[in-house]
Amino acid sequence: MRVAIVTSSISCLPAEQVRKNEIKVVPMPFMLNGHSYLDGVDISATEVYEQLAYERPFRTSAPSPGDYLKVYREALREYDAILCLTVPSKISMMYESACSAAEQVPKGAIVHVLDTGTAAGGQALIDVAAAEAAATGATLEEIEQLIANLGGKVRLYGLIVAPKYLARTGRVPAPLPSAASALSIKPVFTIAQGRIKLVSVARTEKAGVDRMLLRMHADVGRKPVRVIIQHANAPRQAENLRQRVEADFNCTELRVTEFSPIIGFATGPGCLALAFRAEN
Repeated sequence: MRVAIVTSSISCLPAEQVRKNEIKVVPMPFMLNGHSYLDGVDISATEVYEQLAYERPFRTSAPSPGDYLKVYREALREYDAILCLTVPSKISMMYESACSAAEQVPKGAIVHVLDTGTAAGGQALIDVAAAEAAATGATLEEIEQLIANLGGKVRLYGLIVAPKYLARTGRVPAPLPSAASALSIKPVFTIAQGRIKLVSVARTEKAGVDRMLLRMHADVGRKPVRVIIQHANAPRQAENLRQRVEADFNCTELRVTEFSPIIGFATGPGCLALAFRAEN
């Protein structure tokens, strides 16, 4: 049985990794200055960040069931089954859209939808692990079990350096970002069990990065580890973080990618994220 892995562009997987692992990607739709775009299809993240300036009109939405169904139908021409991986259902409608689309595939087609409990680089690590297993001939059930086992190994920490922008998504009460901004606090967050959780606060960006790295040390120590560093229009800060991770950890893979503009809009400029999973 050949299993196709489907994800969304919010994982921020580089194009070469998508091609190498034959991952099917559903692009996220958004509007910028009144124009509609598909994330990673019509415009690159870099181009969006150049235009965004964080004050211009920007609106996002989850892919529709029709968007998922289109990708499912294309995948089913080549594959026997589909495993669609989404961000947590508690923070997005993507899971519901993917499930709705799964109900519309031709009778007998096998499409399973799985909430990964994480997002961005955390989901990217799961996407790739699933695709690598599928490439070796693993069954749908074996891949799902692999992902369940990875649940305790994949970690994602993020640093918000401009908290005043958090209120724009409507998911964070406006007084909290305003207070954090007024007090010059940099929140450090994680996504665990499908929820965004505050784990620490720092007075400076450097202190925030230090706290993310301390948590990574506690989680993996010197175990072999795969790492993805992501940033919202902050290449210099991301490179500095990459150098520190490379020097301090036993990395079997270390990548730096830009956030999808959808995440960059929600977190504000300069946001950094550190996603990783121990190899054993």
